[in-house]
Amino acid sequence: MHELRNYQPDEPQFRYFTRWLFEQWGIDFHCLRDDCHIHGSPERTIERAVIQDKNGSLFLLEKFNRDKFDHRHTVARAVGFLNQNGLTQALAYKQNQSGQRLPFYKDSCFQVSDFLDGTALKRPDYLASGEMGANFAEFLIGLHNASKGIQNIIPRASFSLPDYIHVLMDRVKENNPGVHASYLPFVKFLETRFMPGHNVIPTAFCHGDLHPLNVIWNKNQIKAVIDWEFTGFKPEIFDAANLVGCAGIEDPEGLGMPMVMTFVRNLKKADIISQKGWDLFPEYILALRFAWLSEWLRKNDTEMLALEARYMEILMTHMDELRRIWNTGIQPTG
Repeated sequence: MHELRNYQPDEPQFRYFTRWLFEQWGIDFHCLRDDCHIHGSPERTIERAVIQDKNGSLFLLEKFNRDKFDHRHTVARAVGFLNQNGLTQALAYKQNQSGQRLPFYKDSCFQVSDFLDGTALKRPDYLASGEMGANFAEFLIGLHNASKGIQNIIPRASFSLPDYIHVLMDRVKENNPGVHASYLPFVKFLETRFMPGHNVIPTAFCHGDLHPLNVIWNKNQIKAVIDWEFTGFKPEIFDAANLVGCAGIEDPEGLGMPMVMTFVRNLKKADIISQKGWDLFPEYILALRFAWLSEWLRKNDTEMLALEARYMEILMTHMDELRRIWNTGIQPTG
């Protein structure tokens, strides 16, 4: 954190900022805690740091550009609403003395939350944990219940995954024709059933990036779900499809292992997703992998581009089998 790392405690810049922290949130700054591991992606912030106050309490302090304020404020309001409505795993950001969640210091805005430590995720061992699958299902059920009425404070912006895929592939064709050729068969496959049926799936308020690395774990229990950057109204199957898709790229066998099987079974029992959503569930998993394709292109990660193509091929060629095992709860043999 520039405001704390680049100055000595007796320098005016340091004193101004620590006084501002106290005035905003009542945090009496003691020290930075660089020994604490911060979960989630650092890319969505300018800087982030764990700070300790003079009582020994730990906080996560995050800094954002001014142009991120509107979006971050919407995210903070949404997470606060969910937390207040009983979803304690949505860790709310602290309001300052004036009720603001993102006050400005100079030209940047800041947010504060309690710092939570967690258990390291064992990859890919977690795929064998039915308990983790049950806890993911319980989280989505809790999100479904806690988000009732959230449309009154969060804009209901539309999201079309088919449109996203077509725009992305047009850009890829122009800039990466080889990659475009590799991924075009998956688009053609999705155009036969998924794209014509996509718009009939009901929408719901979603986390938007649900996967095991966006969780702070306490062994197999979900302590908190983090990185709500892409939260909003999306097709109701969105979070479930993203989670299962991320499990499968760890190991395609994981698509039929206890974490996924228990997650799907418990979510179906809860009856919070329509039959229209479940009908297109396997195709939605494949379609959402195009968002990850965009990520690998942005990072120029050729290894992940190749792995992603192999994984999407597996999803496409085994879709009927996946539909069968998720509908019947029967795990594949061999």
